[in-house]
Amino acid sequence: MAKYLGDAMLLKVESAPASGTYAKIGGASSHTMSLNNEVVDVSDKDSNRWKELLAAGDRSLSISIEGFISDEANFEIFRIAARDDVIINYTMEFGNAKTIVGAFHIDSFEMTGARNEGQGFSASLTNSGEPTTLD
Repeated sequence: MAKYLGDAMLLKVESAPASGTYAKIGGASSHTMSLNNEVVDVSDKDSNRWKELLAAGDRSLSISIEGFISDEANFEIFRIAARDDVIINYTMEFGNAKTIVGAFHIDSFEMTGARNEGQGFSASLTNSGEPTTLD
């Protein structure tokens, strides 16, 4: 099975609403994607004290990103989406040619800075609706 570098995962933002054109958010240095699947407990007296679960609960996809702030227009779209509390479209492209596309809300956005360091940012995003995977 082929392996690929962690920096082969790119987060891109839709550069204009409903355009279908995506561009990377400048300055990203690390990303994390988490898929969360909740279960529904349907245990009853016939379960003989063993928990029984249904794979029918809520699902969510979360993305965390860290990097350095750039003056690129795509980062500005990202920053404004956080400021204005709006849901916009993003893609995540992986080194194995898989792509996830979907609408996401920026749950948190933080800018950081220290003497002798570049100004940084971090953010957490959560999906709104079902994302799609393109192969």
